[in-house]
Amino acid sequence: MDIREIRNRIDAVDAEMAQLFEKRMSIVEQVAEYKRQRGLPIEDNGREQEVIEKQSAHIRDDRIRSMYVSFQHDLMEISKRWQRIILSGINIACAGSSGSAGYKAAGKIFPEGNIMSFEKFRDAYRAVETGECEAAVLPVENSYSGEVGKVYDLIFSGGLYVNDIFASEDEDSTTRYAVLSRTNRDPDGEAAIDSFLIMFTVRDEIGGLAKAINIISAYDFNMRVLRSRPLKGLEWHYYFYAELEGECSSENVEKIRRALSAACPAVKIVGTICNTGDISRNQ
Repeated sequence: MDIREIRNRIDAVDAEMAQLFEKRMSIVEQVAEYKRQRGLPIEDNGREQEVIEKQSAHIRDDRIRSMYVSFQHDLMEISKRWQRIILSGINIACAGSSGSAGYKAAGKIFPEGNIMSFEKFRDAYRAVETGECEAAVLPVENSYSGEVGKVYDLIFSGGLYVNDIFASEDEDSTTRYAVLSRTNRDPDGEAAIDSFLIMFTVRDEIGGLAKAINIISAYDFNMRVLRSRPLKGLEWHYYFYAELEGECSSENVEKIRRALSAACPAVKIVGTICNTGDISRNQ
């Protein structure tokens, strides 16, 4: 085979790759729209690593596998760049001025977004409810001062979903920020769901809370967080917030919701966590 024929074969493969690239970027555009609707960040390191490991296993020639991994990394960077172009107009709400920790956290989570600051948590939350913003980034917990009760109350009483939680470290403490949007992330979608979030009330009777905890345990979920907050307008009555870790498919989430509904007056699935991790180093 002469060099001209070899080059013709390369040209044919390149033509196929060009068509596949265009097809892939068209699908990436759909991913970007999915993230826009749910107020999700572009970065998903867990998903990227999963794809690379899965696809590199198709390479039979060990000599070029590492080069294919590099190719996949470059392709993902191009895909993220395309998503940023598509999402360049997304509005993200936060509470605090441009120099505040909340504003900085929103910018790290959504580097492609237009960060809009509001004076109060409630105002940022309502900006998403009304459609002024696609998502809100609000603090839910600080390792030094504890939970941010006002944000939990908004989540309990409002209609937004938590679509992920990120941690941000400073010199003295770590703050967890929730990403809130109008549409819930699908547990059976592309992202690897680490845990899901649930709020519920219990009956005012002996063992009321124990019944709910026993149901959670019976469905093989690890309750790694449990908190209580007072119900507005009902003295000495509380709602509970829990992060449940386990097999978080939509089927399992629905099963435990139905089971808890039989024992609890109110049950609300409020969102999911993908274990996206620390944003402190995101620049």
